[in-house]
Amino acid sequence: MAEAPRLALVVHFHQPVDNLERVVARAARRCYLPFLEAIARHPEVPFTLHYSGCLLAWLERVAPVVLERLQERVRAGQVELLGGGLEEPILASLPERDREAQIARMASLLESWFGQRPRGLWLAERVWEPDLASTLSRSGIHYAILDDTTLRAVGVEEDRLGGVFVTEHQGLTVRILAASRRLRYRIPYSPPQSVVRELVASPPGWLSLYADDGEKFGEWPGTSRQVYRRRWLERFLERLREGAQAGRLRLVQAGQAAGEGSPTPVQLPSSSYDEMMTWALPTPVRHRLELASAGLAASDPLQVAPYVRGVPWRGFQAKYPEVARLQQQMVRVSGVVASEGSAEAAVAELHRGQCNCGYWHGTFGGAYLTFLRLGLWHHLVRAERLASRPRRWGVEVTDLDGDGLPELRIFGPWGYATVDSHLGGQVVELVSWEAEANLVAVMGRHQESYHLEGKTASLPARGMELAPLEAPSGVSTDQPFDAEEVGALRDSVNGAVWGLPYGVEVLPTGAVLSAERDGLRLRKWLTATESGLRASYRLDRDGSPASGLAVEVRACPWASGRKADSVAVRSFPGGVRVMQAGATGQLAIRGHFDHTWERIVAVGSTLSGVERLVQGAAVYVVPRAAAGELEIELIPEVAEGSQGRGGGAAPAAR
Repeated sequence: MAEAPRLALVVHFHQPVDNLERVVARAARRCYLPFLEAIARHPEVPFTLHYSGCLLAWLERVAPVVLERLQERVRAGQVELLGGGLEEPILASLPERDREAQIARMASLLESWFGQRPRGLWLAERVWEPDLASTLSRSGIHYAILDDTTLRAVGVEEDRLGGVFVTEHQGLTVRILAASRRLRYRIPYSPPQSVVRELVASPPGWLSLYADDGEKFGEWPGTSRQVYRRRWLERFLERLREGAQAGRLRLVQAGQAAGEGSPTPVQLPSSSYDEMMTWALPTPVRHRLELASAGLAASDPLQVAPYVRGVPWRGFQAKYPEVARLQQQMVRVSGVVASEGSAEAAVAELHRGQCNCGYWHGTFGGAYLTFLRLGLWHHLVRAERLASRPRRWGVEVTDLDGDGLPELRIFGPWGYATVDSHLGGQVVELVSWEAEANLVAVMGRHQESYHLEGKTASLPARGMELAPLEAPSGVSTDQPFDAEEVGALRDSVNGAVWGLPYGVEVLPTGAVLSAERDGLRLRKWLTATESGLRASYRLDRDGSPASGLAVEVRACPWASGRKADSVAVRSFPGGVRVMQAGATGQLAIRGHFDHTWERIVAVGSTLSGVERLVQGAAVYVVPRAAAGELEIELIPEVAEGSQGRGGGAAPAAR
């Protein structure tokens, strides 16, 4: 008798570090608990589940009943647990020491809480780079899951995808299972009976592997009604049980499937799932690729679609300078933590600062969600502070963002300012040790593919899966897009921004930056004081004071678990403050000047559709008195009522 085709069901649950409390609570109520209760009614259907460490920590604190139900399923043998990086990082983006440490911490947590040490690993966003094979092997990982499109892209033919693969790096190997993109788009949207009919029609012994986000089972828009009220999941599990009892389908866990048969060797390039690699492209190219992919979906006589792909995940660092700076800061702080002995508390904060969701943007808000991205800055600042004795005074000149050009880091007792002389002498980081925040890490208003006219009508698979195609075409924006990173002290003269490189003279506690343009000479002295960073300007033409100087300061205080909608600028005697309700820190701008301000709003795609997302405030400062001269001081402050030195609790062993 021929062997029945096999099915492995892998479901991944995750909520990012510092996500909105109400969002996670809703997911627990609408998705996490109902899902476990549903599968408990069908113990004959095995699952392989992955929960990120940051989600497990939240569930332990707020919704322990979900953990109790999960423990019951693990003890019953119905659920195999997958490992991964504890705080759901993109492993490929981390230094090797952090890759292995994150995997080890997650494995120890699962063993402590559930009595099961994972043999398999969930790769966050399925981001793969070739050297991960040796990382996973050294970490005791037997297998990992990638999209079948990754295998197709290296020439694996369709009739070979239903098996097990093995890849190596420097002689160390890990097995690979190929998750079906087709199943990802059919579950939980197609009728259960048609999905199961397709599964049982597979060749003998064929492995169909479903692997996707668990939030599709109740949390994504419309899925709660589909999955539970219309009983999609219940009917699907019943059909699977019937197929298994009739011998037409063999239900297995992913770990069991990974150990069966002889693996096929493959060499895999840097990759992710198709949508991610498209999102990582610069917007004009992404738009063209999306249109080309739509055409290939309609007609592909040469079957070249598997080889038409975007770029690896690191493309986001080229696309968004704010993400690149955050990534470089993460790597730098990792080195500080390691060099100072890797204190446990500092490592925990570093790992929280590596959670992937604020490092990219696709369908969901990602980097545009201030509470996520600024939360990562918070954890990285906290990690550095916990690991080392912060420097109090001085100037450091080094390439901090990996662009081959040096930046200045000016230290004071309050923290430090990073100045990019090649970007018009802007302050691109203003870090407060006390508030544990970077107060000028504002995401710009970048043009996205879903802003473009006529995009959605020609895209494939509409209505099957949440994707950027759900955004309406022709999104209007009444503000210009940013072509580059913008921080504090962005200078302009007569309305023209001076983004040209500035000359630099380094001083013991600061620097003098200068530039000339159209017969005008602009100089600014940046000096660390006891309380902040002083900027003194002088604009002249042929030695005589000139008018027309204006300075923009972008800032956004971080408020844990809150959007930036309440960011505002308030005057006080001697200056203004950039504030936000619930923020740990705020930025005071002192001096004698006139000012105007506006909220910086980006139009971004989220789970709820296209939204206007507040990124922070832009304060425009002009001299009040003498033409050509301006002096202001940027002062990081701990917000009134804030305790400072915050940070989430690490998961505790049970």
